[in-house]
Formats: sequence, structure tokens, C-alpha cells
Amino acid sequence: MTKKRFADIAFRKRLAYGALTIIVLFILGAHAVFRQFSSGTKDFHYFYRAAEAVRNGSDIYAATNGHYIYPPFLAFVLQPLALMPEQIAAIIWIVFSGVFVFAAALIASRQAARCWLRTGAENDASIPWLIAAIATLLIADKIHASFILGQTDCLMLLGFACTLRWMQRKPLLAGAIVGSTASIKYLSLIFVPYFLIKKNFRAAFWSVVAFVFFMTLPVVQIGFARAGRYTAIELRGLGRMMGIIEAPKTAKILRVGMDRSVSITSSVFRLTRSYGLPDLLAAMLLLCVFIAVIAAIVFMCRRNGVPIFRPARSDRLATNAVTSLEGAVLVFLAVAFSPQTTARHMALLLLINTVGIAVFLVQDTKASRALLIIAAVLQVAGLSVSSRAIAPWRAVGGASWCALGLIFAIVWAGSRTLSENCRNGGKENDEL
Repeated sequence: MTKKRFADIAFRKRLAYGALTIIVLFILGAHAVFRQFSSGTKDFHYFYRAAEAVRNGSDIYAATNGHYIYPPFLAFVLQPLALMPEQIAAIIWIVFSGVFVFAAALIASRQAARCWLRTGAENDASIPWLIAAIATLLIADKIHASFILGQTDCLMLLGFACTLRWMQRKPLLAGAIVGSTASIKYLSLIFVPYFLIKKNFRAAFWSVVAFVFFMTLPVVQIGFARAGRYTAIELRGLGRMMGIIEAPKTAKILRVGMDRSVSITSSVFRLTRSYGLPDLLAAMLLLCVFIAVIAAIVFMCRRNGVPIFRPARSDRLATNAVTSLEGAVLVFLAVAFSPQTTARHMALLLLINTVGIAVFLVQDTKASRALLIIAAVLQVAGLSVSSRAIAPWRAVGGASWCALGLIFAIVWAGSRTLSENCRNGGKENDEL
């Protein structure tokens, strides 16, 4: 087969995979728009009202009866949408959300292919598009939930994908993305300690600088006095969420043990509180679980000679494939140990799926592939059960434990592959 013929086939496959992803997102978005005509704009209503409040100079929390629980930066940047009718603004936001998901899936898939399938991805440009299509399908119902509610999960998904893509080569840009997305949800700040562990000090520094900049940016419009009041409201809300203080519900941030949360953190607090045990014990137990998870991941990698969560070295193994595994683990930690992770927040698992699919494609043993397939099926099933409000399953954070199983499978298979490549003389490592 000639190179031209091969390129033509790859181009057609890329179009097919891209079209599949777009069609899936279009169907999910169209259904979300239809739902809005019958049941309203859901959570987007509060974003819209908060943006109106910023534009009109009124209180963003009072304007939404406390249902807007984010820092003022989000309301500040959404002001252009407040210039149009709410229904139209909600539809535009769904369109933007679909674009965010498509971009995030493609960016993450290209990064995964570059790390694990570099030679194959260069010869067949359709591979990243295939990974993106499968990863989107695996998490489609969570994307759908975000569309229906008009939430910000798709924006966070894009921010995480871009950070993972550029944190090594463009630390200033990666830091700016971390800071801007953390100004919407603090979740992105998990990258800062990771940057420090990897001795990527420029990315850590610019993350903090960008976070401070974007958090204070609304001051130019709302003033220092109101900005200070908003900060106090947010801090009180976070304290109330963790049960540290009793504060008025100016911002209705739900408590860490809320029944809709599927995180390991919430499940631990629910467990201890159900027996009347102090929250200090819950915090200690949670710390033990966190350490055990990290220890297990590090053990699997170190056993195979893979230097995970160590400063990057000059060889490609450390800076590409290992960084890809670390990124997947980081996303898992962000969603599974967040104090308030509902089922729809698991849309971030799309990024983990891209790594898992790439690791699956590079496998040459049936056992490893079977393990990854089983873990992916359990992930999908676990999320589906959580979304159907089966109380006992949600109470124990079942979705997060299934995600943990997927992470363990990816880390085990990925580190094993890298170890085998090293034993084979490092030829495949050069390709990575």
C-alpha cells in the first residue's frame, strides 16, 4: 500500500471518528436544549442572574438567593451572556460547552497518543480521533447532565486537558490556565503541589500569580469593599461545608456529607457521622485512605522500575509516558477526594479514559487488555448506578471506588508496558 493510499484511508477514518464525536455531542446538546424549554435553564439560571447582578452593580449572592456558590470571576466573565434573553444565553452556553468538550477530548487524546503511541500516531493520524470518540462515548451521560444543567464542568474539563498538555513545554501558559480555572472552581489548585513535586517551579509560580490575578480581576468593576465581602462569604461557606464553623447560608454551599456526593471524602464523613464519631477521626481516616491509594500506585510503578511522581528527567520515558500516568492519577485524586463530587462532575474522567485507551492500544498481552476492559466497564456501570440515585451505592461513594479500579488498571498496565520496553533494549522508549 502506497503512502498516499495509507494517508487517504487515515484521513477518511479521522473524518469518521470526528463526525461520530460531533454527532454524539450534538445529540446530547440538542436534547439539553429541548429539556430547557420544558423545565427551565436549571443551574445556568443562577449564573445568568449573577452575571446580571455584576453588570447592574448588585449583590451576586442576594440576586440568586445564595444558589450562586462560585467566586465572582465566573459571573464577571459571563456578563456578555446577560445582555441577551436568558433562554438564548442558555442555548449559547450549551453550544460553548459542546465545543469545550470536543476540544478537551481531542487535546487529551493527542497528548495520550503522543505519549504512548507516537510512531503509530504519526503513521496513522486518525488514532487520536479514535481515542477521543471512544472516551467521549464512555462518559457521554455525564456530559449530557452538564449540558442539561448548564454547568461549568465542560469548562473545567478543557482547563485540565490544556494544563496536562502544556505543563512541561509551556509552564507560563499552563499556570495561567490553572489560575483561571481555579478562579471558577478551586479544584484546579491540585496542580500546584504536583508542579512543586516535579520541580516545575515556573508552572507553580505562574499558577499562583494567575489565580490571584483572576480572583481579583472583578475588583475593577465591583470595587474592593464588595470583593472583600464576597471573599468572606466564600470562606464562611467553605468552613460551613466542612463543619468547621456554623455560618449563615449566604452562599448555599452544601455540607461535605451531602447525599448527592459520590466522592470518597463524602463517603468517609457520612460513615463516621452515622456512628456519631468526631470529624477529626473522619479526617484521619481519609488521610489514611489517600496515603494508601498513593502508596499502591507508587508501589506498582516502582516495582516495574517506573519513576512516578519524581522530578522529570531528561529521558523521554520520564517526561512523556510517566507524565501521562501522573496526569491520570491527578485527575482521579481531584474528583474522588473532592468534598463535593456529584455524578456529573465525573465528566473529568474523560481525561483518564484517553490515557486508558492509549495504554490499551499499546498492549500486546490479552490479560492486560482484558483488565483494562473490565475496569472501563465497571467505571461506566458505577457511574450509571450513581446517576440513578441508588442510595446505598452513592452512600459508599461507589463511583469513586470504580474510578480507583480504573486508575489501578491503567497504572499497572502502563508501568508494566514501560518496564517491558526497557528490558527490550529501550527501542520502544525512544518511540515514546
